Amino acid sequence: MGADGKKPYVIAVIIQVIYTGMFVVSKAAFNQGFSTYVFIFYRQAAASLLLLPLAIALERKNARSMSFRLLLKLFMFALIGTTFSLNLYNVSLKLTSATVGSATSNSMPVVTFFIALLLRY
Repeated sequence: MGADGKKPYVIAVIIQVIYTGMFVVSKAAFNQGFSTYVFIFYRQAAASLLLLPLAIALERKNARSMSFRLLLKLFMFALIGTTFSLNLYNVSLKLTSATVGSATSNSMPVVTFFIALLLRY
């Protein structure tokens, strides 16, 4: 297996390391008394500010016009699918053990699937 064959595995490991780092930082912030809802707001705002210039630079020529319906679906997914799941995870991490928090984070794909079912054409 060459370097190209190992690339997906290396990327998967890097993503898991980033997730683990975020979980550790989250737990440390919550132990210091940081509000879970404010933490989610700052996390989403920082991600938006970091990804927006990258998206504009790389996707400017490929951008399609969005209908109101598509924009509404994207907004609902971001609000319910991602933000709601992150809030559930962070509240469970703050109030219970890391095991329960991990189980909650593993439910994110299920929530995403149900939202996709609700918002399909």
